[in-house]
Amino acid sequence: MTAPTAPTAPPSAVAAPDPPTAAAPDPSAPVSIGACQGCGACLLTCPTHAIRPTPLGLTVRADRCTGCLECLEICPVDAIRATAEPRGER
Repeated sequence: MTAPTAPTAPPSAVAAPDPPTAAAPDPSAPVSIGACQGCGACLLTCPTHAIRPTPLGLTVRADRCTGCLECLEICPVDAIRATAEPRGER
């Protein structure tokens, strides 16, 4: 005889986690993050680790961002936008 199993909630009763949203942007950062879907590609791509998770979503640290725009190129949902001219290019 098998032991009884604990009841489980039906799939519709299990709430899916909310996707990450953008934290308040740093106005001095060369890029900003908008409608992020939480894939993490930008976090892995950023050579200076300027993109950081926060409780409110992702944010760009202006003191680390060089404006290389690698995050913008890798984002599959175009959630990242250039907000200023990349540093070092004039």
